[in-house]
Amino acid sequence: MPTPPKVVPAMQQQVSYPQVPSDYSKEAEVGEERSTRIRFESDGTGLYEVVSRIRVQAEAGVKDLAILTFDYTASNEQMDIDYVRVVKPDGTVIKTPDYNIQDLPADVTRSAPMYSDLHQKHVAVKGLGVGDVLEFKATRKTIKPEVPGQFWAEYTFEQNAILLKEQLELDLPADKDVTVNSSEAQPILSSSNGRKIYRWSSSNLHRPDPEAPTRSTRHWKPSVQVTSFHSWEEVGKWFQSLAQNSTTVTPALQAKADALTKGMTTDEEKVHALYNEVAQHIHYVGLEFGIGRYQPHAAEDVFSNEYGDCKDKHTLLAALLKAEGIEAWPVLISNGRELDEHTPSPAQFNHVITAVPLKGKTLWLDTTSEVAPMGMLIAQVRDKQGLVIPSTQTPHLDRTPINPPTPGFFEYSCTGQLDEQGHFTGHIKEVLHGDGEMIFRNAFRNTTETQWKELLQRILHGQGFGGEITAPKISPPEELDTAFSVEMDYSRDKYYQWKESENSHWVDAATPPMGGELAPGIKQIKPVDEVDLGALGRNVFNSSLTIPKDWTITLPPNVDIVEDWAEYHAQYSFRDGALYELRTMVIKKNRVPQVDWEKYLSFRRRLFADENALALIAPPVNKKQKHRW
Repeated sequence: MPTPPKVVPAMQQQVSYPQVPSDYSKEAEVGEERSTRIRFESDGTGLYEVVSRIRVQAEAGVKDLAILTFDYTASNEQMDIDYVRVVKPDGTVIKTPDYNIQDLPADVTRSAPMYSDLHQKHVAVKGLGVGDVLEFKATRKTIKPEVPGQFWAEYTFEQNAILLKEQLELDLPADKDVTVNSSEAQPILSSSNGRKIYRWSSSNLHRPDPEAPTRSTRHWKPSVQVTSFHSWEEVGKWFQSLAQNSTTVTPALQAKADALTKGMTTDEEKVHALYNEVAQHIHYVGLEFGIGRYQPHAAEDVFSNEYGDCKDKHTLLAALLKAEGIEAWPVLISNGRELDEHTPSPAQFNHVITAVPLKGKTLWLDTTSEVAPMGMLIAQVRDKQGLVIPSTQTPHLDRTPINPPTPGFFEYSCTGQLDEQGHFTGHIKEVLHGDGEMIFRNAFRNTTETQWKELLQRILHGQGFGGEITAPKISPPEELDTAFSVEMDYSRDKYYQWKESENSHWVDAATPPMGGELAPGIKQIKPVDEVDLGALGRNVFNSSLTIPKDWTITLPPNVDIVEDWAEYHAQYSFRDGALYELRTMVIKKNRVPQVDWEKYLSFRRRLFADENALALIAPPVNKKQKHRW
């Protein structure tokens, strides 16, 4: 008896928005119908066919649809544009001729020829105007399977644009053991001529309601998943077979590894040196895992070309470590969603990182970040299940750390002076370690040094400072073993809310927002997931402002807010003619439980109130007036 495909019901139903009447007259385009057909054969070949009908109602829609783009991989796929036509309001049909279709290498191939099998078909739609209906049919055929005898796919129904009718048909061989996971609605099943046919119908009659609860991002799933793999071990062994020859240690790689680790005696030192080399000196090509091809290029080619995508950068790092007798394993992972353990499919992964077993522990590395300190993973791949694929052991799922190796921090300091005309001069220094550090490093690394001052000025303006900077000092973005720092002289005329017509003035000691402040009246909708606070760490802002001699000052009150997941403290004092501010935020837990939602909002509102609680300074009425605090 043939084994019927397994249908796995939804583990968690997504939030559905209420169906409400909608007026589509203001939409630039309305999808009237979209039909998608996915067919697989037992050998892994198949096709993906889409038929679409879209009504164009504004010039924005014309611009959006004037050029249609269809991606495919030339090495194992064939893309056919069956037809593209425009139906005018009077019924006239204008067909787009074949010579309007161009087969072009994807843009990435211009800078990275190693990925030349990525192609696109561009179709310049003929005769499209407002009021027309665009119809097209395109078919992408898999003529050479990625894995002989295996196949997988994902599909998500439209949730953002208007689509009046959407249909999906999944056509599978009945004698193939297949898992079909439907996270929203169960399909209608039928059988015919040795095939199993699944059909779904859907529609999206409105745009997402901004007043509705947000959808879960942590537990998001595609509408439909299909895979012929039976286990994650099978998936891992498949990728293992693709990658095993890519890490061959050639004489050139051995020489490079030896040169980079010369004089080093510990594995930790060697991993550090080789990681820095691949992270910083091999340009990252931002292709998702599975776009174009799954098989990594040879480490020798990545080394000589000096660029690679995530799997290629892993391959080079693994080969260099292998040259020094150190194991490194690929980890398939998603940087956008949680893994669905019930559906062992390569389609769930869009990224590759590295796991290095070292002294009984796992060191997690991601060379694509380029300026991340060793062991630092970006937030999107922390606390995520990935498929670890050891070279001689069974592939298995494992979870990445929820926090970086060391707690992050942001230390801000400013020493300033204010004269009687409201002119501020001072010196600012910022030191960062952790997620914020990576943002700063990438920003300065991707900006020419001659424009660093301009970039730092923009950053300071973004932190709420309206003055000008001089004499900037910026630590080299590539020096990853110390925290990143910037410092500068800063000046501003008519500091903060200074008004010549008033005798008193509201000021602070030049501290930026702490982050997370919530202004009164801003509505917040309780999310489906826990609130993510990010990595554990501490922000400390320490500033002083010397005011004119004999001026009076009234200080804002000190603030202490303590919760299980975070705490905030603000201390204000006046001594030796200067206003001192010490503000501290500590993140103690990564997430805020949903039961603490109101406490979380209160925390942010009190944070905003303190951010706007200023000191009041005023010149003396007479020389005998004393300070008040």
